[in-house]
Amino acid sequence: MRRENGISILKKGLLFLVVLIAIDVCAGFVFDALYSNAKSGVAYQENQVFNKTKDSILIFGSSRAAFHYKPDVITEKTGLTCYNAGREGMGIYFHYAALLATLERYSPKVVVLDLDFRDVYDRGGNFGEDVFSDLAPFYGKINEEFDDYICRNWYDGIFYQSNLLKYNKKFFNILTANVVKNNDNFKGYIPLKGKWNGKDKVLKNDTFTIGSKLIKTINLFITKAQSKNIKVILVISPTFKKIKPEFFTIVNEIAAQNKVKLVDYSNAEEFVSQKTLFHDSEHLNDKGAFLFSKEVAKQINP
Repeated sequence: MRRENGISILKKGLLFLVVLIAIDVCAGFVFDALYSNAKSGVAYQENQVFNKTKDSILIFGSSRAAFHYKPDVITEKTGLTCYNAGREGMGIYFHYAALLATLERYSPKVVVLDLDFRDVYDRGGNFGEDVFSDLAPFYGKINEEFDDYICRNWYDGIFYQSNLLKYNKKFFNILTANVVKNNDNFKGYIPLKGKWNGKDKVLKNDTFTIGSKLIKTINLFITKAQSKNIKVILVISPTFKKIKPEFFTIVNEIAAQNKVKLVDYSNAEEFVSQKTLFHDSEHLNDKGAFLFSKEVAKQINP
């Protein structure tokens, strides 16, 4: 009797395992298809950047990239096609992953990296190592270098064999991207409307720890692009946010070490003298982005 019960439990266990694997495989097909057909939002932007761009100029960076660079203006001034690969709320770890995915498909002529202070100081969240699980859906779809980069734990490569685990953080984004059709994404650029009320936003007086891994990744980003003969330009966008002087020292050292152009617009008079060009203390509105894009185009094609 005990033996029969044991066999019965084993059969049920195996059946459960087979069903679970079948569900996981089906989930992979479904979410891959939904990702590829995303019409708006985060999933749409990621799919464009990781799988579809073919433009000569790519803009990388956080929200200050996504909101500040108008590809059509840059194209008009340089004669080169441009896509804004900026991603709100993401730091250099994400941008380097996006670059790796891009270079697996083709090499753009110019890469602009808009630097945020959180690309140098360890602030955690998706500016930190939390972002790697966010990149899990791309595991096994780009190349071995990419897979090794996003696997920060010995078990990540095992867990990412499961589609349900890979897409765990993306369910909502993917579903909404296929339901909401209204898309304010113009070749990656997202316009911000309205004018800032003029109240400065000051950084909290908390501890700022320099992230050595973050700085290393900025250097890796530059080196990887240069290995493909891509022109790299580092930019600091206009802002009213008070940033520690140490940040500027660090990024200037990075630029000098890698022999790349660094253009600092953080306190550029033509922008900070006109608060009407800002949506808030650290983001330009659409009018400001238009003027800023014209300036950046001059740096790309002097």
